Amino acid sequence: MGSMIARIRSRYKVKNRLIRSIYWKKKMKEIFYVEDVNRDGYLTIEELIKNTKPLQKYCNAPPEKMANLEKAYHLFWGEVGLRPGKKVNKKMFLSGLNRLGRKELEREQAGKATLHSHIANALFDIIDQNNNNKLQKEEIANWMGAAGLDQSEAERLFDEADHLKKGYISREELIETEFCSFFHPEKCMQKLGMTVVKGLWL
Repeated sequence: MGSMIARIRSRYKVKNRLIRSIYWKKKMKEIFYVEDVNRDGYLTIEELIKNTKPLQKYCNAPPEKMANLEKAYHLFWGEVGLRPGKKVNKKMFLSGLNRLGRKELEREQAGKATLHSHIANALFDIIDQNNNNKLQKEEIANWMGAAGLDQSEAERLFDEADHLKKGYISREELIETEFCSFFHPEKCMQKLGMTVVKGLWL
């Protein structure tokens, strides 16, 4: 009986791994707040896609690149529950991301492409304005400007992603950094030299 309970508890911990992490919940709540531009307490896939439109201006993104990003958004966020015409509140948002995150981590461990990698690839193509398959600091600054962030922070973000100090960010590095920020928040914090209290769960 004891071993059976232990196995059930183990499965429950894996199932709720992300949503029980205060670091992950804090990060995802911040994303919800940023994306909820009209502050109505809900998100829609239409709202998320609308929030990507500044990329056209700041990164000179052509329609075909924006279309690829929109397709990737529908694929990823649809799994979270953000489907056309549906509103999702914060609780539903966290629950959906936790559910998807479990599957994404399994794909990552199995060496398979994640749904998030589709977004990261489409985003890379947009940021890479000169199409040389390398992201420079100026391109990162443009991306940050499109996101409504301080472009002067581009150097910090650039250094965070450019692990090998090559002077550019590769496609693989962007995919890894973006996936890390979504599904390995503690790992990202440690890379930045921030203190992470292990075993800190809700």
